[in-house]
Amino acid sequence: MKTKYIILSFLTAVMALSSCDSLLDIPRKGAIDYNTYYKNDEEIESGAITMYSDVRGWYYNVMLVKNIISDDYYPGGAAHGDNVDMDALGEFAFNSETGQIEGSFSGYYGLIYHANVVIGHIDPEQSQAAARAVAEAHLFRGWAYFELTTLWGNPPIVDHELAPSEYAQPNGSTEDLWALIESDLTYAINSGMLAQKASLNDATCWRVTKQFGQALLGKAYLWMAWELKDNSYYKKAADQFAAVVNSNLYDLFTAGPYGDQRHATYKMNCEDLFESIRVNDLNNQFDNFDFYGAMVSWRSSGSEMTIPAEVSCTGGWGFMVPTVDLLETFEKYEGKNSYRRTETLKTYAELRDMGVVWNTTTLSTGIFNWKGRFMSDEISYYGMINTKNPLWMRFAEVLLCGAEASFMAGDQATALQYVNRIRTRAQLPALNGITLDDIKTEKRLELCGEGQRFQDLLRWGEAADRLKDTGKDYPKMEPNGTVTYVPSGRSVYGFKTGKHEHLPYPYTEVMLNENIEQNPGY
Repeated sequence: MKTKYIILSFLTAVMALSSCDSLLDIPRKGAIDYNTYYKNDEEIESGAITMYSDVRGWYYNVMLVKNIISDDYYPGGAAHGDNVDMDALGEFAFNSETGQIEGSFSGYYGLIYHANVVIGHIDPEQSQAAARAVAEAHLFRGWAYFELTTLWGNPPIVDHELAPSEYAQPNGSTEDLWALIESDLTYAINSGMLAQKASLNDATCWRVTKQFGQALLGKAYLWMAWELKDNSYYKKAADQFAAVVNSNLYDLFTAGPYGDQRHATYKMNCEDLFESIRVNDLNNQFDNFDFYGAMVSWRSSGSEMTIPAEVSCTGGWGFMVPTVDLLETFEKYEGKNSYRRTETLKTYAELRDMGVVWNTTTLSTGIFNWKGRFMSDEISYYGMINTKNPLWMRFAEVLLCGAEASFMAGDQATALQYVNRIRTRAQLPALNGITLDDIKTEKRLELCGEGQRFQDLLRWGEAADRLKDTGKDYPKMEPNGTVTYVPSGRSVYGFKTGKHEHLPYPYTEVMLNENIEQNPGY
């Protein structure tokens, strides 16, 4: 009898489990099956928006890394040692575990993954929205690989969604990486599906445009000319930049002071080729969460400085401190109190005359970012929320890259014309002739703080010389403005040839991917 009941109990349990299995065999909530998704324009647009969101998320890591490892900025902070990763960047002591480098690398591949999803699962023939999303995915993937290739050298090529058996991808070859970048950007440009502004002052076009794609391709050709040792790419680059210039859809900003053009007041102005959108929605403020504003605003979170509200925001953490060399280059090239310099950098004396008071010793050169400052109405929650649009490229960069490409292609007249447009807005006299050094200097001064300098130094072969003493010491400023330089304590510092031409692949990537080869020196 007992055996009978045991068997009946067993059969009942099996039937119950079978019933539970059938009840639980339902689609997962909140998970997207890409094989059945993207069947209408709303779903397609959600895939495109994900890529835009990825790019906006780059800004904090990417801008800090690329600026601090240049010769234009010290790491900064409350004092030396305030942020170990930032100090490591500024002293060329970074390694495969440096957080901002790992964050940048994963951010680029996060965008590549979402671009591959769009390209792999959306049929561009399905609708106009589908064709546009696929074109944008190619542009975004090409852009991400441009950054990865110029900073890491030979990153793995991931041009489709990977099956688990494909996760361990080897380093890509230089030729294959540039071919992918060129192919992606060319596809996007020639698709006819990228947005374009309706007019010069159209402030409604928030999507990536054909002209932005052309400018990215021009930058890629500049690098290809150098890295592939083929000067024919200079003419190709010049043609791409000329196409942007001749579209007449962009011009240099003159609607307000030069130093204010990046403020929220002037979002999407005529100079901006592409910026990530922040919506100032008081009901959803944390959509704009981003430490960047707090990081780069002048050090005042501990009451180190008293700053009038009309001058700049209060509460910053004081990273990205301008170097004396940057100021001296402005003064040597333009004069001591030039318009562009005073709209880009302010000195201790200039800010003191504006009512700024220093209360304690700070990590500072006595030189302060002005062009990149945040105002009180652009930042909140201790600097962790800001409403400035992250700006990725402006027309000034197009003109300066176009000048370099044209000069190297033998067209000095166009190079001179482009540079003089920049100088006219900077209230400087026109040049009668042009040299490559003129173009390099103009680019440094015009675009300082915008994440271009380090990659330029690499491409021009000047990084080893310009950055050899980076990290040797750091500045300390007393409340009266006196600046002294204190040894960093590093026995090894500065750019090392054979190592720092590339950033290190993140530790987790190397540990999990047996096929990737770490860059030399790390």
